[in-house]
Amino acid sequence: MVCGRAILFLLVFIVLCNCRIVGEQLGSKHWSFRPLLDAQRPVVPDDAWGRTRIDSFILRKLRDEGLVPQPEATRNTLVRRLYSALTGLPPTPAQVRAFVADEKPKAYQRLVDRLLGDEQFGVRWARHWLDVARFGESDGILNVNGDKVRKDAWRYRDAVIRALNDDLPFDSFVRIQLAGASGDDSLKYRELRQFIHLGTHLQDNDNPNDRQFHRLDDMVSTTGSAFLGLTFGCARCHDHPVDPMSTKEYYQFTSFFFDQFEEEPKSGKRPVALVIHKPRLLHKGSWRTPGENVNPGFLSVLMKQPSKHWLTKDRSNLQALAAWLTDAKDGAGQQLARVIVNRIWHHHFGRGLVDTPNDFGILGSQPSHPELLDWLAGQLIKGGWKLKPIHRLLLNSSVFRQAGARDSSATEKDAENRLLWQFRPRRLEAEVIRDRLLSVAGVLRTELYGSSIPIGNYKVSEPDDEKQWRRSIYLQVHRTGRQRTLSLFDPANNEKSVGVRSSSASADAALFAMNSPLMWELAQRFARRVRREAGEESEDQIRYAYLTAFARPPRNNEMKIAAGLLTDDAGALTNLCHVLLSLNEFIYLN
Repeated sequence: MVCGRAILFLLVFIVLCNCRIVGEQLGSKHWSFRPLLDAQRPVVPDDAWGRTRIDSFILRKLRDEGLVPQPEATRNTLVRRLYSALTGLPPTPAQVRAFVADEKPKAYQRLVDRLLGDEQFGVRWARHWLDVARFGESDGILNVNGDKVRKDAWRYRDAVIRALNDDLPFDSFVRIQLAGASGDDSLKYRELRQFIHLGTHLQDNDNPNDRQFHRLDDMVSTTGSAFLGLTFGCARCHDHPVDPMSTKEYYQFTSFFFDQFEEEPKSGKRPVALVIHKPRLLHKGSWRTPGENVNPGFLSVLMKQPSKHWLTKDRSNLQALAAWLTDAKDGAGQQLARVIVNRIWHHHFGRGLVDTPNDFGILGSQPSHPELLDWLAGQLIKGGWKLKPIHRLLLNSSVFRQAGARDSSATEKDAENRLLWQFRPRRLEAEVIRDRLLSVAGVLRTELYGSSIPIGNYKVSEPDDEKQWRRSIYLQVHRTGRQRTLSLFDPANNEKSVGVRSSSASADAALFAMNSPLMWELAQRFARRVRREAGEESEDQIRYAYLTAFARPPRNNEMKIAAGLLTDDAGALTNLCHVLLSLNEFIYLN
């Protein structure tokens, strides 16, 4: 047994050494550590399809692979898609009809602009950033009564919504989260500074030295994942096995955050001394085996200047870190730009140009369109780091406006749609599903900002009733308790930065749709809304219900089936509305 373990240890050691050698050899050559490509718009002969520069990059690769893009989706599909992309809410029947009937030039572009200016845009896109920032409103401690709510954490969420609605330049957004706001931004965005402290804590009765380095690791790892798409945490115990980051560089990053909190020197009620009082390298990642002292420093593979270029006397350590991260000329700014434009692409198309948004390292995915990714990153930087122009560019493209397709030959070549030959259907996120249910039923409250609505905890769960019927982003994010409805649709694990959510089809979700008291109550409310707004004629009610739920009129066979359901029974319209809310189409984006 001992011999077997020794051999296993030796094999692991050899693999790690070999990976490290390969990492050192590939690190500087890896695509994400190189400067942005000077990508020019491809010249594609006979291009009658493209509307923006994005389309030229996509079309050239489709032609190289013998694929053709799909025609434009119907206006009903596009209006639903745009509202989902930019506000997360369904359009009203009046909004659907107005867009479908608008024959003036650039009707689509005008709708994009209007929705980018809608205050619900910030709500929709803040949810994406909160996943990345591992936003939670409790400590995450698993012992009884230990997962205490952080009473002001919701202010971070509100600051993110406000920043996105204002189109705060992304480099400023990053700097404020690390180093705080100043000047005109000091009051409006100062709560973004909570970013550093959003992570989980260990239990009070754990060793304070463990608690100290748990928090430091959370801060360093999240900084790497959220801003640079790099797995910094893998270098805590040894040099990163594949990416060009040494253990010393990891601990140089801990020194940026070392004075951001004070850990109480006790375990429960028992005094336990803190061993490490200054930033130091830890052998094997343990405070029990401290090594040399370290000073703040950066990732050498993303530096064209020495550390002192950013670590100046007039800056705090965190200001220097923020300056390096956002420096597109000599620091990590180009990587920062790549990562955020890829996140935007991911949420609009269902997968990123790099389909591992939190890992741009050697073990991450290769970009499907590297020149396009770098071109978009360059556009972001040239445009003053404003994000809304990037949204506008993506949404106005022909590739976003494509229909879905059933093409077996294309599927054989590109089943995952990495080349974007169609708009691939996908299930909506938990929060959007709940918001749409409430919106269609006519009961969603859409006011902005304010403290979170309690959902209970791991012992007692609050019902999803009228007291909770605001947009889901305003429900308290309790780490050991889950909101009843959201828990059925794969909410994010908020203990760490999340770049891609999982998406499943579970029996519990299907049973919820068919049987839950909440769904039946919302179906009743939906029916009342239809009767109130469409009148008493059954055909008008059916058409209105379909427009409300799916942003499209019913097909002929659907009209016949629905008419058969609308008997003289007083509850017939409720039954029809319940059927519509339970269909897959309601929770999928096409």
